[in-house]
Amino acid sequence: MINIMLVDDEQLEREGLKLMLTKERTNFRVVAEAKNGKQAVELALIHKPDLIFMDIKMPEFDGLEAIRRILNVLPQTKYIMVSAFDTFEYAREAMKYGIKEYLLKPSKMSELLEAYDRMANEITAEKLKDAESKQLNQLVEMEFIISFIMDHVHEFNETDWEDLLDLGNKTAFVTVFSFTAQALHPTREQRSSWYQNLKQVIQTYYPKSLVGPLTGFQVPVLRFVEDDDDRDEFARSIILNMQKQLKDTRISAGIGSIVKNVNDYSTSYQQALDALGLTGTKSKGSYLVYHDGIKQMRKQLVPSELEKKLIDVVKKGHSQHGLQLFEQYFQVIQEANNYEVNTTHRAIEHFFIVLTRSLAELGYNDEIQINLGQFSTTLQLKTAAKAHLLKIIEHIAEYRSNGVQTLLLQAKDYVDSRYQKSISLEEVAEHAGISSYYLSKLFKETFNITFIDYLTKKRIEKAKELLLGTMSLKEIALTIGYKDPNYFSRVFKKATGSSPTEYRK
Repeated sequence: MINIMLVDDEQLEREGLKLMLTKERTNFRVVAEAKNGKQAVELALIHKPDLIFMDIKMPEFDGLEAIRRILNVLPQTKYIMVSAFDTFEYAREAMKYGIKEYLLKPSKMSELLEAYDRMANEITAEKLKDAESKQLNQLVEMEFIISFIMDHVHEFNETDWEDLLDLGNKTAFVTVFSFTAQALHPTREQRSSWYQNLKQVIQTYYPKSLVGPLTGFQVPVLRFVEDDDDRDEFARSIILNMQKQLKDTRISAGIGSIVKNVNDYSTSYQQALDALGLTGTKSKGSYLVYHDGIKQMRKQLVPSELEKKLIDVVKKGHSQHGLQLFEQYFQVIQEANNYEVNTTHRAIEHFFIVLTRSLAELGYNDEIQINLGQFSTTLQLKTAAKAHLLKIIEHIAEYRSNGVQTLLLQAKDYVDSRYQKSISLEEVAEHAGISSYYLSKLFKETFNITFIDYLTKKRIEKAKELLLGTMSLKEIALTIGYKDPNYFSRVFKKATGSSPTEYRK
């Protein structure tokens, strides 16, 4: 739908334009009308039209001055000049502002419609290109978070990421936000609401940030900074804004060190996790900035070797051995925490978060988080946690017998059958029944190619076939899932070294 504004000091002229367009076209709506240049500027800034039919000679100031002022704020807006004056000076002045269409009053319907169609096609193409670019950027940002921060996959080229994301200043720190609900098992809708609200708050107040996926109850955020250290302010601001929206849920955060190199982002992430594990449990929202003493404190409170052994047994689906190790693990944890319920419950909840990430390596994405904050004794806490762990181990044993290869093949088949459409990683992951984060990770590990590269490869292969025929480049682009022929040409050349036209020859 094209949003139009009509600007003319004669109401009859505005009505005439509206009547001719309404009679022959349906892909527009008139969002505003103005009778002079000053009003045109005011209404344009409010309604942000895609296309303005602009008269030249008007009270207050003329159409060219109105365009100059509007362009300063809305550079993407298009214009069709409408004037009773057939002078070269007006046309030349209009060309300075990039205006391509100039109609003389009284306008013929055929000329009006032709000018409108040219502008409408240009506007539609730009909107499609912007939407595709935005979708690609979101996918690239998520892949970046997964690769360089959460998994730290070294084979990705740092320069390629800088080109894709325009990183510029690379000084940054990682914050991991964690949600704790009063409900024993928060619903998927509730967790989705947490994530969307957090993302909205961060994008509103700290736009120079990349928000990672929700894993378990945790969300990693990469915050880019200049020379100043705003970590405390960042955490306080986000938590304060989130508290206004959360009901029966506590939010906490662990914050890693400020680093200046892309390859150190994962270090800041691990530090943020360590800090998160030591945040308090009594206030509704709390955070902790990493310092040198935290790593040693974590080692003292969490028996890492025993924890690793327990997780390995759970991943194998061995229930008896797993429960025996949990008994030992829990005893060490409560002793390290002086049998204090709050800190012990926090440590056990953190164990289930670590377990979530470990099980995800198998592609296992069922909800395993549990809220243990309502128990008043360590015995109650242990009983509930042990029963929950047993269910997890039994599910893992069943899951391993079915295998994850089937899920990945389903995802691959889905891409093979729908690559000609505008599909996304999230859509394919939903079809396969796993999260987009782990589909991306497992897809790369299993097939030795990223999801984006595989989708592009399928499209380019089909494009090569179609280029042997007589189909136009625009038709080929649309057939293989690209709405913008120019974008398709750039992707094709990057993949093959030749433009579609050169390849066809």
